Amino acid sequence: MIHFAQAQYLLLILLIPFFFVGYALFRKGRNRKIAKLGNPEIVAALMPERSRAKGWVRISFFAVAWFFFAIGLARPQMGAKLKESNRKGAEIMIALDVSNSMLAQDYYPNRLERAKLAISRLVDKLQGDRIGLIVFAGQSFVQLPITTDYVSAKIFLNTIGTESVPVQGTALGEAISTAIKSFSSEAQMQQDNKAIILITDGENHEDDAVAAARNAAELGIKVFCVGVGSPEGKPIPYGPNGDLMKDKEGNIVVTKLNEKILEEVATAGNGAYVRAGNAEFGLNPIIDDLRQLQEQQFKSVVFEDFEEQYMYFFAIALFFLLLEFLVGNRRVGKKMFVVLILLGTTFGSAYAQADRKEVRKGNRYFKKENYKEAEVEYRKALIKDSLSIAGNYNLANTLMHNEDAANAELIYAKVGDTISKIPVGVDWEEGSVIVEKNSIAPDYYHNLGNSYLAQKKYQVAVEAYKNALRRNPGDGQTRENYIYAKKKLEDQQNNGGGGGNDQQNQDQQQNQQNQQNQDQDQDQNENQNQNKDQNRNQDNKQNNPDQEKRDNKQNEEQQNNGSEPKITPQAAQQMLQAIQEKENQTQEKVKEEKAKLLKSRQKEKNW
Repeated sequence: MIHFAQAQYLLLILLIPFFFVGYALFRKGRNRKIAKLGNPEIVAALMPERSRAKGWVRISFFAVAWFFFAIGLARPQMGAKLKESNRKGAEIMIALDVSNSMLAQDYYPNRLERAKLAISRLVDKLQGDRIGLIVFAGQSFVQLPITTDYVSAKIFLNTIGTESVPVQGTALGEAISTAIKSFSSEAQMQQDNKAIILITDGENHEDDAVAAARNAAELGIKVFCVGVGSPEGKPIPYGPNGDLMKDKEGNIVVTKLNEKILEEVATAGNGAYVRAGNAEFGLNPIIDDLRQLQEQQFKSVVFEDFEEQYMYFFAIALFFLLLEFLVGNRRVGKKMFVVLILLGTTFGSAYAQADRKEVRKGNRYFKKENYKEAEVEYRKALIKDSLSIAGNYNLANTLMHNEDAANAELIYAKVGDTISKIPVGVDWEEGSVIVEKNSIAPDYYHNLGNSYLAQKKYQVAVEAYKNALRRNPGDGQTRENYIYAKKKLEDQQNNGGGGGNDQQNQDQQQNQQNQQNQDQDQDQNENQNQNKDQNRNQDNKQNNPDQEKRDNKQNEEQQNNGSEPKITPQAAQQMLQAIQEKENQTQEKVKEEKAKLLKSRQKEKNW
């Protein structure tokens, strides 16, 4: 089915009848002028090149060219829809070493960039498999959760650098453990359908990688290792001036490929080890092994893009314009140049406005609560401009309404601090005015907290709102959300509902904190502060038994009615005051402790 992205240009077709009427009037007026010159037969003999039929042929060619030109400007497209399909494939987690040693230049331009290129080519060869991405150095965290969205995988891949992980080192075992926890719940229930690809130079400074690989094998996960580097080693360029990295004794560091440890890890993980070459990175043998994995069936929502058809109509229009110029016209070249310039500028302007038009169209669907169609339009806008703030922001909010909070979380993280808490379904131009008017600092933690809250991940939602409040302590909306999330977390813990999800929430919390350049030690410190808050609230209740009775009675009524717990205005005000007091007292302390923790966690080897 054909779709027109710029349908308003089809109105140009209505001008075609006026071309013929205008030409007929022109010929009639010219014939009158010629008749005044003298005898028509004598005048005709003096003008042998003049032909009645030639003029009508030329105007007909021009009308046909105009018709196809208008259709081309309307940008006919085919395809584009959201399609849910059952797919088969394996799940593959790629763990990429981003320690400073990956800057060594035994590959061009360096180990890390060469590895990223190889991963990109691997993604191109996947067919139906799910893929995830983990970055690691002295720590590890999930850069991209398991997905079939290969486009997003490449986008996230391009953002990776040695600064992606704040703590240097090479913790192979932790990377494998993080990968094990990152497979989907469906894959966890099956055997022999999962694989981990570890891409590193193998300079393991931290932990027992062989034990982690053995644990993966026991869970039916194969561990493949790709060795990056050379046994002879290379120095590490470091700093803006290209200086070579030195150890604490002042010696130049030479980083070498440790093939022995990688072979042991691959053997323990029932996988294989390959050494990356300069021309062929070594992934082809691993791809062959991956195709032997048992496939699992899963549902996947695929966005099928519109295919542009405008170029065919422009080609036909140019063909008929050529015919029109060639029929009795000696000044073909100059006119052809003018027409080509007109075509280029007109289409360029139309195409430049396409993404905004699609965002506005998505906004109309959003306001009508037609979120599926809104998602299609926003994705179309992102195809034209993948960095569109309006497209990314509105798509993420639409996914929240489509109960796809996990992918919404990815988009919030991808756009990062360039988005603000603007109303849902507005253009970024309008949103920028709102941001400037209200002096709202760009902050995606509020939106990230909403995403976690929708997924009932209350613990990490609380942490996200905390980060938002640290940046803007006076934000009342974020504080209300924080209070609600904290209340839900306490209810979950008191009712024992969080027992089965505690480990998962802790893992997700750790991943989120790594992205915010925080360590697990800081997390423990904040949990202690949170416990102090809870103890303080308990003390207040003990000092005010009447208030405690009223709260207990209210909770019992809410449980009996099966409704969501509500917070009274008085309780909310008290909690707001307590939070404000806590934040004012601990902000500076948290900063100092964060600096101390990062310093204490700094490894002896910074590569």
